[in-house]
Amino acid sequence: MLGMYTSYKCKTCKLEFVLLSEDVAKMAKDRFLACPYCNSKRVTIDKATDSVRECMQESSYRRRNGVIKQIR
Repeated sequence: MLGMYTSYKCKTCKLEFVLLSEDVAKMAKDRFLACPYCNSKRVTIDKATDSVRECMQESSYRRRNGVIKQIR
């Protein structure tokens, strides 16, 4: 069974991002997946879970002006 959230990592800029698995499955038919930071197509799947906190445990994140940002 697929988790609700899927964590991805870009091979170019080494940043991680999380997407809803259901939305990616719908989009995969017509389009490709790209990194939201550098627009690279070199993206790998890390893991699929039901909790966003599990996806984001390995990296450090901070809230700035109401937006969660990843810190390198």
